[in-house]
Amino acid sequence: MESETALRHWRERLAGFAQPTAPGGWSRLPVPDGPGSGNDRARTSLPWTPGRVAELDRAAEAAGTTAERLVTASWGLVLAAHAGERDVLFGVTTGSAPDGAPVPVRLDTGPEQGVGAYLEAVREAEESGRRHAGPTLAQLAACADLRGDVPLLATSVVCTRTGPAATPAGPDGVVVTARFGDEEAGLLLDHLPGTLTDDHAHRLLAHLDRMTGTLADAATSAGALLGELLVLPPEEFDTVVHAWNATDTARGPARCLHELFEAQAARTPHALAVVQGGERLDYAELDAAADRLAARLAAAGVGTGDMVALSLRRTVRSVVALLGVLKSGAAYAPVDPHLPAERFRELVGALAAPVVLTDHDAVPEVVDRCRDLPELCEVLWLGGNGPAPATAPGGPATGWALADVPPDSPAPDRCRPEDAAYTIFTSGSTGTPKGVLMTHAPVVNLIRWVNDTYGVGPDDQVLFVASLSFDLSVYDVFGLLAAGGSIRVAAEEDVRDPQRLLALLDDEPVTFWDSAPAALQQLVPFLTLRDTAAEHSLRLVFLSGDWIPLPLPDAVRSAFAGPEIVALGGATEAAVWSNHHRVDRVDPAWRSIPYGRPIDNARYYVLDAARNPSPVGAPGDLYIGGACLAEGYLGDPRLTAAKFVPDPFTAEPGRMYRTGDRARFGPDGTIEFLGRQDHQVKIRGFRVELGEIETALADLPGVASAVAVVHGEAAAAHLVAYAVPRPGARLDTGELRAALALRVPAHMVPARVLVLDALPVTANGKLDRDALPSPTAEDGGRPPYRPPGTPVAEAVAEIWAEVLEVDEIGAEDNFFDLGGHSLLITQVMAHLQADLEVEIPLLELLESQTLSAFSDVVEKALIAQIEAGGGEDR
Repeated sequence: MESETALRHWRERLAGFAQPTAPGGWSRLPVPDGPGSGNDRARTSLPWTPGRVAELDRAAEAAGTTAERLVTASWGLVLAAHAGERDVLFGVTTGSAPDGAPVPVRLDTGPEQGVGAYLEAVREAEESGRRHAGPTLAQLAACADLRGDVPLLATSVVCTRTGPAATPAGPDGVVVTARFGDEEAGLLLDHLPGTLTDDHAHRLLAHLDRMTGTLADAATSAGALLGELLVLPPEEFDTVVHAWNATDTARGPARCLHELFEAQAARTPHALAVVQGGERLDYAELDAAADRLAARLAAAGVGTGDMVALSLRRTVRSVVALLGVLKSGAAYAPVDPHLPAERFRELVGALAAPVVLTDHDAVPEVVDRCRDLPELCEVLWLGGNGPAPATAPGGPATGWALADVPPDSPAPDRCRPEDAAYTIFTSGSTGTPKGVLMTHAPVVNLIRWVNDTYGVGPDDQVLFVASLSFDLSVYDVFGLLAAGGSIRVAAEEDVRDPQRLLALLDDEPVTFWDSAPAALQQLVPFLTLRDTAAEHSLRLVFLSGDWIPLPLPDAVRSAFAGPEIVALGGATEAAVWSNHHRVDRVDPAWRSIPYGRPIDNARYYVLDAARNPSPVGAPGDLYIGGACLAEGYLGDPRLTAAKFVPDPFTAEPGRMYRTGDRARFGPDGTIEFLGRQDHQVKIRGFRVELGEIETALADLPGVASAVAVVHGEAAAAHLVAYAVPRPGARLDTGELRAALALRVPAHMVPARVLVLDALPVTANGKLDRDALPSPTAEDGGRPPYRPPGTPVAEAVAEIWAEVLEVDEIGAEDNFFDLGGHSLLITQVMAHLQADLEVEIPLLELLESQTLSAFSDVVEKALIAQIEAGGGEDR
């Protein structure tokens, strides 16, 4: 009965605890043969003088506690700081514990907690743990929510007045011993060799020693809070806050983005500025076209403070649009023409845009989507002074964007560096997109830094593959034009076909690639199918916006004669990029490509829940400060105030942006990105709030509740959603995906939707995302199996089976219902090229999605290839 009472206590105490609390940078090694002993472990020590022990005893007595409890409580705070966790668990052993067995102590170290309340919680946890002693560590681990054979305790504290040998917390745990005896008094830290570096072990003890004194002082101060207690000593604080952020650099006078271009156009008016196939503009022609657009916008009443919506395909004309809007004094805001109609209208309305710029053939659709928006006055088209497209009556006026204006029209406004330059929308957790409002000055700072640091100049040409709605487009256009380089615009059909992109890189004088990793990763299957040139024009590759697959940098270097690879990061809220790392080599020990260091005039902080600096190696929340930040979110002052908070670390008043990312500093100041702290993810470089997908799915008829998760990692990551039907409702997964496609952008439509009777929950009633079933081929509602009907279909089925990791492919199976996505399409095409020696455009699989239909496409291509070859022989 006593045993069952003890287990019931521990089940309540350990409920929801899912992962051992270990210091950041701690590596779990294989368990050695035989039991651990002091001789098997590395030891670090920090001696105390007898005076120090007496001082701690007096301080503890004044605080109404014991020196042993001060050390135990201090270890909880140090462990929380080094683990980057609020909820910590560790073992405690004192002379009163039976057989020296550690008592698990679980503590909440939240910064808002009072010091007195925290010390009382430590006392209660120790004493209640001893009252319910008896269960083994294995039994205790079973009371928690640990998975598999994960041990419960990663660290233990041993407090002694007689100085026995340290008691291991487990076969690979860290043991801290506090000796209070007259001889050999001090702190010891024992660990398996290799689990901690010597420097990390020394810092843990130094931080524990410091925190013990700090906590003792705070215990006698009424109203002291845990968040006010700093773990870092002054010299470490100065390193992580100031030395590693010493980026202040003057880079020329304040300018607007278009002014950088205008200065270059004056220097090299006849140099190539932008090209797409046979359409090309030099700097003077581009400047003149942008001036005409600015004049037309000014005549329409557009000026400083206005937002002009851009719904344009990526063409030479889109570059004219960006410059022309800025020359008018207004700011631009891309609105993807492929968005669902409802979302498109919502964004244009949120901008209060007086003008929408679009392509000639898109005018009727834009007018129809934006009908009755009160602020919208005109829809203007770029692309030739042809007749106005027919539109239904009652909508906004339409016209050619480069038409001549009356002589008495107002001149365009001249904006200032602190004025708005653009708004780019990102996904929002509530279902409403967030418009990030960026001014000119932070982007000019970025451009000057990139161009100086990486030597971008007149000989460079970027292959422009980014969507205007993706902030990489900002540098691709304004950065290259500021440097006197040129922009090679990739058409939509180029971007969707990696073989065409590869041909552009090989056949044209492109020197610079800039994209999310997934866009470049799709070329990898085709790289080995071509001859590797000893020389190549591509010299610089920027990758950002998502995890970079570790093999990708070396694959690109091998395929393109050794270009420089640069990983960049940041946030849309921090002017495209605000950190960088030159990927000179890929260390096999890396878990990911390093995030790097801040760029000029940017500051990076890794902070705990109280916004105090985290120790080196400890996970924390990533904040960005400095001259790279956006103004905030368009029309949302509350969200702006929540995400852009005062920077307490600068002499002058400043702000820092709470990214929602988790990161940590390495010993040399290099930042390692650890992922998100919320449910925001990156898919193909696009920022996606899972909550937005869940809200849209739950709003569909018949859906009671919904959840979205990401399956796969890095470039293979894809969205999967789960829906629970309302009582009596029947849900069709295909219909759910189709309905979502009308509400959210294409990159937010899950690859799979699974219907569940109920969502799994933990013992505490919380959603258990880890227990959601992984999708299988059968979850797609596969049609009855019918074998492939031709030898070509059999060959294609084998390729699909290998790429999709599905055992058997039937004639009516759909590639995407089996888990296919854009990156897997490239693998299919590479296999076809290698195995059947036939090239098939990617779009064919998008249009012919079943095995039967796609095999027919492949067979026709093979026949055409044979016939063409036969004609040549004759």
